[in-house]
Amino acid sequence: WTNSINQANKMALLAWAKETGINLVQVNGQRRYGGPPPGWVGNPPPAGTEVFIGKLPQDMYENVLIPLFQSVGKLYEFRLMMTFSGLNRGFAYAKYSNR
Repeated sequence: WTNSINQANKMALLAWAKETGINLVQVNGQRRYGGPPPGWVGNPPPAGTEVFIGKLPQDMYENVLIPLFQSVGKLYEFRLMMTFSGLNRGFAYAKYSNR
């Protein structure tokens, strides 16, 4: 991460990940939670369960986004698109366990 990133948000994300035990994996320009999430039993969710999320502030991270989208329903997977400098690209995908 570069120094241009909001350090308070960066520290909040790291503390949240440690506190919750959530493992975020960054691969090919996206950071992913789940797919399947911890404790998942059964098949992946059917088609029509993924939602596109746009116009996100670039310094907003999973510590805010995942709890927000979990308040709607059980998340199977959450993918936040990232720049190589550590900012998010302003969009994400949330896949729920059912429609």
